[in-house]
Amino acid sequence: MVIHNEERPYACEMCGRKFKRPSELRDHRKIHTGEKDHVCDICGSAFIQKSNLVNHRKRHLSNYKFRCGVCTKGFYTNTELQEHQNIHTGEKPFQCDVCGKAYPYKHNLALHKRKHDPNNTLPIKKHQCEICGKVFLQRGSLTLHMRTHTGESYYMCSICDKALSSKASLMVHVRIHTGEKADVCDVCGKAFISREYLKVHQRTHTGEKPHTCDHCGKSFTQRSTLTVHKRYHTGQKPYQCEVCNKCFVSKTLVRTHQKSHDHGQNIFL
Repeated sequence: MVIHNEERPYACEMCGRKFKRPSELRDHRKIHTGEKDHVCDICGSAFIQKSNLVNHRKRHLSNYKFRCGVCTKGFYTNTELQEHQNIHTGEKPFQCDVCGKAYPYKHNLALHKRKHDPNNTLPIKKHQCEICGKVFLQRGSLTLHMRTHTGESYYMCSICDKALSSKASLMVHVRIHTGEKADVCDVCGKAFISREYLKVHQRTHTGEKPHTCDHCGKSFTQRSTLTVHKRYHTGQKPYQCEVCNKCFVSKTLVRTHQKSHDHGQNIFL
């Protein structure tokens, strides 16, 4: 009866999207908090929903019936393979019957159709172009958009419409959708979507820590970790909680803190 009922009484307080069941709302909130409770015990990948983890683990434990002839990625069904091959051929067979926009994956079309759903409240776009008035969800998207006015080029993902600053960045980004991981660690066999990610990972085996803090001399394997560490010296806290305005040195800490508001606890307060 819940399925047939058109009412969606459970609304997300962050983006306004509505759901029929409280369990659906709980899973949705994790998108905002970054919470991923279900972790693969084989490779360490984490997921929001248990069903996603179950499907992921099958890829470690089972033999594929179908395999892509271009990138050798394996699939359980011919339907999955056919959709995947659209990435290589450039085909977009799934078309929106409202605006005509087309996608290579069926689930991409389903996400797009939410824009036309009057019951779906989209996140507020707050970054506006001063030249043409177009608005964006993220400041980075606005920055890339400005290049259309200055004459600089940017590269758009045909699957999710994300804009990248270079062709190389786009190629790496597309691998997130295709699942291609061509760069493999020769020590433990773990695979990555780019050579840069592999290089950082290999430092866990070599012990190399090339990024050193000029305040205290402590060293780190990643530049991003050093950047966060330096904020403890400078006092800079660029990430702010949308609920109570408390500030933090990293995005991870503010996401963890925001869970305290979701669950009625007082973490970090």
